[in-house]
Amino acid sequence: MAVLASVLSAAAAEIELIDLPGEVDVVSIKGEITEGDGDRFYDLIQGRQRISVLLQSPGGLVKEALQIGAQVRLQNYATMVMPDGECFSACGLIWVAGARRYMSASSSLGFHAAYRQENGEYKESGVANAEIGSYLTHLGLRIEAIRFFTIAGPNDFLLLTPARARALGIDVFEQAGTSVTTPSQSPTVDIYADRFVSYGVLRSRCAGFFQVEERAFELEAKDAAQKGQQIAGNDAWIDVWSPMLEEAKTELNAKGPLMVCLETEAHLRENGLRTGIDGPSFDCRKATTQTEQALCDDPRLWAKDRAMNAIYLFIRSYNDAKVRKALLANQRAWLKERNSCGADPTCLRQSYDDRFQLMKAIDVGTSNGG
Repeated sequence: MAVLASVLSAAAAEIELIDLPGEVDVVSIKGEITEGDGDRFYDLIQGRQRISVLLQSPGGLVKEALQIGAQVRLQNYATMVMPDGECFSACGLIWVAGARRYMSASSSLGFHAAYRQENGEYKESGVANAEIGSYLTHLGLRIEAIRFFTIAGPNDFLLLTPARARALGIDVFEQAGTSVTTPSQSPTVDIYADRFVSYGVLRSRCAGFFQVEERAFELEAKDAAQKGQQIAGNDAWIDVWSPMLEEAKTELNAKGPLMVCLETEAHLRENGLRTGIDGPSFDCRKATTQTEQALCDDPRLWAKDRAMNAIYLFIRSYNDAKVRKALLANQRAWLKERNSCGADPTCLRQSYDDRFQLMKAIDVGTSNGG
């Protein structure tokens, strides 16, 4: 039977509901994780929506820990290892399943590969480690984190600190006394890699659509790179953003630059990040119609309107006069349809999106529109 435990002789886990005031229930798992603990945990949580799972354990049986961890993730429960608390091996598999993972600098979270005991010796369990790898993959962890969880020998542990967790792409709520540093306050390296690649896409393929200076995107990309390198180091940093860049290239080929640029701008804006786009394609001080005012009032429309204006300018410069005339007539017909939305932002967004579907093959390049 596969185990991940530093103290195999520890007492069986105590799994109990701690009666505390407040809206969130606390379930404590203390001691070695043994046969049947997965079922005991499942029975205890029935009918309870909000739970924090408090962990203090040397480890135990893999299959029981995976069963508990699966329930933790399915129910979006939080997991917690208290300051100076210990959570090793199988216990860590439960902790990492938390929708919100709490730890402190003094928490001891240790990991090694799954082993079975044969004739008084520990031997690595290939089956159990494969199950752990699949489990961690389904939790969304990348390969570097999975290796960290399963590489150490039976008598060794790799200790996970808050800083190491962020370098591996595992977001944590770090407790220090009564204060808590959230993942948004101290992001993982993956978050900075995503920003670095996103701003790189905006700089290299989108400045022409959005009619902004490439320099704005370049500065944001540089800032993301510096912070990512500080967390992970130069070599590991490259390993994180490189696959994201390849994925972005695939998206550009599949969807075209127009759609990718709009999606990338929306992704950054929705996460509260700057995109260099501070309004639609026209001066809002001169807005006179309901539609123009609606465009000025809704940041979700700014990039769309700028891209449409860039496409209009691109059409005006088309060499074939006959084709240019037909395209401009078609564009004017669309403008009339768009303006019929009046001040309805939902109608306006749909109007732009429908139009973009017909024009997604157009690439205005990286030149600025003014």
